[in-house]
Formats: sequence, C-alpha cells, structure tokens
Amino acid sequence: MPEKFLKIYTCDLNWTYFDQPFVHTPPSLPQDWADVDPLEYFRWHRDFGNNAMFLHAYTLSGYAFYPTRLGPVAPGPGGDFLPRLYDLAHEHGLPFCSYFCVGADLITSILRPTWLVPTSQENPGFSHGFLAPESPWTDLLCARISEFLTQYPCEYLLLDWFVYGSLHPDFALQPAWFVKGPFEEIVGRQMPETAAEITPSESLLYKRTVLARQFRRIQAAVRQASPHTQIGFNVPYWGAAEALWVDHPMLLESDFLVAESTRAEIIDWLLSVRRPGQHIMTTLIGRTEKGETDPSSWRRLAEKGCDYFFGYGWGTPPDFRPHPHYGEDLEIARQAFKEMG
Repeated sequence: MPEKFLKIYTCDLNWTYFDQPFVHTPPSLPQDWADVDPLEYFRWHRDFGNNAMFLHAYTLSGYAFYPTRLGPVAPGPGGDFLPRLYDLAHEHGLPFCSYFCVGADLITSILRPTWLVPTSQENPGFSHGFLAPESPWTDLLCARISEFLTQYPCEYLLLDWFVYGSLHPDFALQPAWFVKGPFEEIVGRQMPETAAEITPSESLLYKRTVLARQFRRIQAAVRQASPHTQIGFNVPYWGAAEALWVDHPMLLESDFLVAESTRAEIIDWLLSVRRPGQHIMTTLIGRTEKGETDPSSWRRLAEKGCDYFFGYGWGTPPDFRPHPHYGEDLEIARQAFKEMG
C-alpha cells in the first residue's frame, strides 16, 4: 500500500442540485457561487479530510473564479475566490489543485458554434455539444492555462472531458471545416462529404492523432508556465484498453491517470499500464451512473496501488455544501479520508 495518499474531495461548483420545481442538476451560473466565503469553503474541506485544496480556474460553464483577460469572471467577490483560497491553502501548507474542462465551455459553445464538433449536440443530456480540438478553441484553452499557471502555479491540474465529440470513445468522425486539412494529412486522402464515407479505422486514427496533438499543446503550455505542476486528464474510461487510448501519449505521459470510477476493470488496467512515477487517481464518489463509484472500495484500491483519491458532490446555491442526496456515501468517503491518515 502506498505510504502517502493525495485526498481531494470537492464541493463541485461546475454543477448545482435543485429539488424544486423538480429534481434537476443544471450547470452553474456565474452568480451561483459568487458569494461563497473562501475561509468557510477552506475549513469545510479541511474538516472533511482533504490534504489539498481544489477549485476550478474556469468552470464547465465557461466563467472563471480569478481575474482573467480571456473570459467571463464570476461577479463580485467571486472574481477573487480562487486567489484567496490559493493563498489560504499555501498559508496552511496544503497543495492546490485546479481545473479546466478541455472538451466543453458552455459560453463558448453558444458564442462560437462553428467550433463545435458536428452532431456532438445530439449526445443525450449534452445538447451544448463538444468543442473541437482542431478549432481555435485549443488556442484559447492553452492561453487560459498559461495565464492561470503564470499567476497561480498550483501543484496539480485536473483536465476534464479530454474527448472527441462525445464522452464515449466510439463517436464517429464528422466532416467539418476544421477537419478538412488534418484529415488529408493524417489519413492520406481528401475529407469525404459525409461521415458514412469515413471508415471506422480512419475515424479512430484521426481522433487519436488530433487528441495527441491537443495533449501536446496543453502539456507544453503547462510545462512552460509552471514546470512542477502535475497534470492528469479525465477521459473518462468506459472500459479497459479502449482502442482510442491504448499507448496514447496522454496515457503514457500524464503525471497522474484519472479514473472517474472505482470499477476493478478500469483500475486494474490503469495500474497495469502506468509508467514509472505515474499516479492513479480514482473517484470514490460523484458519478451518477449506478455502480461506477463505491467509496467503501478505497482500501482495496489502495492495496492495489492507487494513491490519489478524488470525489465530488453538488450543492444548492448559495450553499456550496453537498446536497443531502449524497447521504451515506458522503460519510463513507469522509471516514475513508480519515482512515487514510
């Protein structure tokens, strides 16, 4: 069993949890968490058992919790939320973990629809669509990462939804203006007029290559701005050894491999392929799909070699604390952090 664990639970400010007028969990609005007291937020997470603090640089919705030149900022005190929490963490000797969503930015998706992967809005529950790695989105994302890490060189950076067109790896490549040049370069023929004319093997080759290029861009931006920052990418994995990810540069070179799951199939595979020095981050609580996360499995996972433990839950604005829905699982995760020491 590893000697030391990274323990991060976060009251996730990407999303919200409402009981009225019916149970629903929409993405957060910029004002939803703008008045959260950083000290209260710090104390709650410290009491939970965290040995690192977590807060998004930019949320999935597309607004930031720090002063930025490159996008919207949470109003009022929300614009200084991250700097204040960052200082609190380091004043108490705790490392800091921040966050960017690679595959989506809801504000950008609306204002720059030509940057979206065609048909990605058809994913059930994800009508915002997914931003294309080949579009100018990657330029903006890397500029944001560089700006942020230059000011706040945090110890860990979680990069969420590193995907192409869908959270599922079998998404079929679609012709688009930004696909035309890379397709001819990667596949060796002109981009067809329709998706039906692209073979599954061509789609896989293209997506692997384009995502590798995006990974390199992000990796370079991080290394230049903050060389000591560890980076991990949340894919997520639906099964072991998915063709999209086997021997992919993201898998080979990330500082920690993120599984938004505790399923043995996924964890065992990541443990079997990790490189020397790589860490495995497993998610104890948060996923809404049944059977994906089990906080009581932490000891088994630790004994196998997992050393980074993550979890998240959603609150009802303006209260950042997890909704009572999480109940017993939340207490199991809290106890697990305590037992890890």
